[in-house]
Amino acid sequence: MDSLIRDCNKLAKHQSASTQKALASIDAAIVQLETARAGLSGNTRTDDISRAKAQVERAQSLVSEQTKELYTNVAKYGKHVEKVFKLDLGVVAESQAFEDKRSVLAQAILLHFLREGDFEAAASFAREAQLELPHETQVQFEEMYRTVSAVRGAMHDLTAALEWAVEHREALEAHGILLEFSLHRLRFLQLVEHGSASKALAYARQWFPRFGGASRPEAVPSQLDEIEHLMGIFIYARRLSESPYAMLFTERRWEDGAHAFASAFCTLLGLSSASPLSVTIGAGARALPIVCKVSGLLRDKKVEWSQQNELAVEVPLPDDMRFHSVFACPVSKEQATAENPPMMMPCGHVVCKASLDKLARGVRPGAVALGRFKCPYCPGMSSLTDAKRVYF
Repeated sequence: MDSLIRDCNKLAKHQSASTQKALASIDAAIVQLETARAGLSGNTRTDDISRAKAQVERAQSLVSEQTKELYTNVAKYGKHVEKVFKLDLGVVAESQAFEDKRSVLAQAILLHFLREGDFEAAASFAREAQLELPHETQVQFEEMYRTVSAVRGAMHDLTAALEWAVEHREALEAHGILLEFSLHRLRFLQLVEHGSASKALAYARQWFPRFGGASRPEAVPSQLDEIEHLMGIFIYARRLSESPYAMLFTERRWEDGAHAFASAFCTLLGLSSASPLSVTIGAGARALPIVCKVSGLLRDKKVEWSQQNELAVEVPLPDDMRFHSVFACPVSKEQATAENPPMMMPCGHVVCKASLDKLARGVRPGAVALGRFKCPYCPGMSSLTDAKRVYF
């Protein structure tokens, strides 16, 4: 990828330089033509017309040459891209993968349209897929989209978002979501940025005590350190761009605020904070090159991956695509609990205790006498006494 990015930057610079040269040549030709045209009303000289003609021919030749060179470089870059992303999707394609999950996939697509605020597309898709689109659900997402749009808009209006956060304060705090404080913090910074220091101070006195003062409810985590840090902003109120607080006034804060609101809104609806369709496609796109490469290697060695519905290798995913902070047993697919903790065998593989007990009892193929059994993922042998509990 790094080589592609470098070549793309080089191509962009070449295109810019090529365009400037062509435009300069064309401008020079226009000047010569205007000079020749002005001479037609007086004593026209043959050498003026000849110079204009020669200049036009040079401009035409230069533009043609620059265009040809640019197209050649674009074609080379295209071949480079094809070489880097040469994937045989046939080795991982499974036409029947969603055969019994069409309704689930359709619901995910419909929900994605609603979350993105594309209600017209959602309604059309619901009709074509013969899905029921509850009016209440659409009204709820319309409210969310209007509020998010107001936060992202030019005026960065936080009124609706703050009203919603205050109205649903108890439910948000029960989920450990500090949306209300985040929005009050945004509004405080907005007032400071607009030069209303006195209004900002009054606003802080009105709303911040709930999150850091003596009146703070026990269920609300203290934000006193953050509030004390914010109070120092008044020292730099007249020179925010040169202050230690400058990083708090980037435009990114509005996008973060809108995302936090949408995430909290979906949480109270019992939905995930991110669109399942977006997460699935994003994770699949990251996994696709790795899976294709491994599948090609297995095919060349004439071996097959024996575990169904599992990947042959681990796919590295960013933190925002990791949703399980607890261990999930690769055998039973169940999440570990205090009663069913993760256990590591001498070979290093980890399964839940219930799966380990089944292996020891010989429930799964591969079990042998004397309580020793084969690891389901490697040739290593183990027993219940050899396994150690793992804490995540």
